[in-house]
Amino acid sequence: MDDLQRKVLNCLLDSYEKSKTFRGENQVNQSFSVNIGKLFPKYCDDAEYECFCQINEAADELSSAGLVILEYEKSGVLKKIRLNPEQLERCYGKLGRMPRKREQETLLHLWDEWSERNRGPEQTEGGADGTLLPLIRYIAAQRIRLKKNQNVEYYNHDLTEYKELLLAAEAVLRNQEEIFIRNISIRLFQDSKRMEQLEHKIGALLYQYGEFQEKDFVFEECGIVHTPTYVMVKGNGKVRLGGQELDLSLLEGDIALSSESVKSLENIVVLGTRVVTVENLTSFHDFCAGDDFVIYLGGFHNKSKRDFILYLYERNPEKEYRHFGDIDAGGFYILEHLKRKTGIPFRSLHMDVKVLQKHESHTRPLTANDRKRLGQLKEELTERVSAGELMEDYRNVIDYMLQHGCKLEQEAVFGS
Repeated sequence: MDDLQRKVLNCLLDSYEKSKTFRGENQVNQSFSVNIGKLFPKYCDDAEYECFCQINEAADELSSAGLVILEYEKSGVLKKIRLNPEQLERCYGKLGRMPRKREQETLLHLWDEWSERNRGPEQTEGGADGTLLPLIRYIAAQRIRLKKNQNVEYYNHDLTEYKELLLAAEAVLRNQEEIFIRNISIRLFQDSKRMEQLEHKIGALLYQYGEFQEKDFVFEECGIVHTPTYVMVKGNGKVRLGGQELDLSLLEGDIALSSESVKSLENIVVLGTRVVTVENLTSFHDFCAGDDFVIYLGGFHNKSKRDFILYLYERNPEKEYRHFGDIDAGGFYILEHLKRKTGIPFRSLHMDVKVLQKHESHTRPLTANDRKRLGQLKEELTERVSAGELMEDYRNVIDYMLQHGCKLEQEAVFGS
């Protein structure tokens, strides 16, 4: 079977599988056909005689095999190719294509097995801590799509790849340590590059059904990295590791601790009264630490930085915890993400109306997406205020930004 014939049969079967007849909802007989001129535009081009002949020959072979029925114009030119409903199984067989009903049953069985495997004797599906909640939501949504005969998201009719996708996504969610992506790939697939090939699709799936803030950094947030990560700190504090104590207050600049160094920390003492995380690298360098202990966050923080911050907080819970970021939707979402993931009562720093007014000449206009995200954030804050869950209410900043159509990058605060 050549490529032209495969294209025709696949198109006819796609049409059949999307129909009410396939779902058993149709009251009358349906026929399924393809218009040759639409499927192969060159067929109607007088300059493409060779293509015209090839398509006619391919169609004649399908017709002779009894798989399709041909319809012609009065001129004798092929008009439509109609599927022979009595030869459905043979069509699937010729293509090596799994019938949709069997495919749907296979997927349902696969999801049932996954759900059963991840339901312990004394816990809810996916674990009592909700580790696998994004995958649980995803599978629940796909069951609904299947009932409506819709395509399954992130599935391209390759069951082997799909099983690998679910296996890898589960491993990402369960990961509890920083690990190189190629190492976890070897562990799962005995192939150092397979995880990288699946990374984009897994990231999109977990972003859509989880609570990750950026699609491109899902793996890093779960501790799966391409290269070693570092935590950059400076200011008024002491760090002890490897039997040695380093007094940061005596240094002019900052230091960077690798993820391995973070694991071997023996103590952190904040000498001042305040810990400050800073969103962007330029602002981290510009920020005068003074009496503060300052940590470079780098946007939505990864696992190494979260581990470091939690270790620091455990030993210095009485300190004041602040976050300095961009005064825009992204900056506030980073703050909320930091609070949610660490459970530490961070409050904003230099992210208020006075700062916007002071640096008005350096503000930038809001985009339509900015307005949408700020509106969503305000709704979330309002709900939390009503529930008595909000420690810091900065809705007045959001109102000011929306009214004046402005936002401010943090680099303007100390760099202008």
